[in-house]
Amino acid sequence: MKRFFPGMIIAGYLLVLTFGMGRTAGAAAVSSCGCHPTKAEKQYTHKPVRQGECESCHRPSGEKHPKVKKGAFVLTDNGKVGLCNECHERKDTMKYVHGPVGSGDCLACHDAHQSENKSQLREPPARLCFMCHEKKQFDRKHPHPPIADGNCTGCHDPHESNVKYMLKGEGVNLCILCHDKAMFSGKSIHKPVGQGDCNACHATHGTENPRLLRNFYADEFYMPFNKGNFALCFGCHNNQLADDKLTDVQTGFRNGLENIHFIHINKLEKGRSCKVCHDPHAASQQRLISAKISGFGRWRIPIRYTKTETGGTCVVGCHKPKSYDRINAVNNP
Repeated sequence: MKRFFPGMIIAGYLLVLTFGMGRTAGAAAVSSCGCHPTKAEKQYTHKPVRQGECESCHRPSGEKHPKVKKGAFVLTDNGKVGLCNECHERKDTMKYVHGPVGSGDCLACHDAHQSENKSQLREPPARLCFMCHEKKQFDRKHPHPPIADGNCTGCHDPHESNVKYMLKGEGVNLCILCHDKAMFSGKSIHKPVGQGDCNACHATHGTENPRLLRNFYADEFYMPFNKGNFALCFGCHNNQLADDKLTDVQTGFRNGLENIHFIHINKLEKGRSCKVCHDPHAASQQRLISAKISGFGRWRIPIRYTKTETGGTCVVGCHKPKSYDRINAVNNP
């Protein structure tokens, strides 16, 4: 019969405490704190927890444990950089820092031990932001897809940024992270686009209008003339440009005094919308004139526009070629 000495029994007991608990689902290792249940049961586990290295973050204070439950162990934070920053790269060095990050409250968003959510988030991303931010202020008839999908981090960095509102890019540089850059380049570029000010026309979180537009913008090719139908464009452009059949001041699109904007859009039934001729972002021709437009079924109406100092010429699929000149009116056949 083998003889056991007290030292062997104690050592064996400690081994049982340390390793005898076995692994549970999702756990790569077991906590070395043998009396406590493992904190490595969920899908995403903090690396020290997964490796059973509780002492990476906790250290004994000198109080007797388990007699003293609270205060027997304290965090290893040295008070200079914060506990998380002892291992993780600092996330508070840029111009704009998320409030919880700036105050060192990483646990507002992350669980220190384990979570069912990636990056040990306390809630799925779709709900996490709304733990602090008011959800109803983002409820819109037409929400921005990242908002609708709960993907706030599609545009915002959750920790820090050098751009206001913690955006991942500034102006149009943010939008082209998802949208086709070709939409914003051409021979002529809409002024807000050129300035990177997409917000001038679009509400970034959502709006009551399609395509996140701040005001109404007609989808129809034809429509009765009503200034409300041009609300978006008239937010910046002269809302009197189509009021008068004859003018010498309201628009530069005229043949002598004949107002060609009036001819195109000021009609009881078949007034044209702005998009019939103009691209709202950028175009390969001057004056944001589109090269082709959707009009009738599958056929895309071609437009070839030539600009002159005092007017121009349009060769289009919807009428005969016509020229105009603001100084010397052209007699079109």
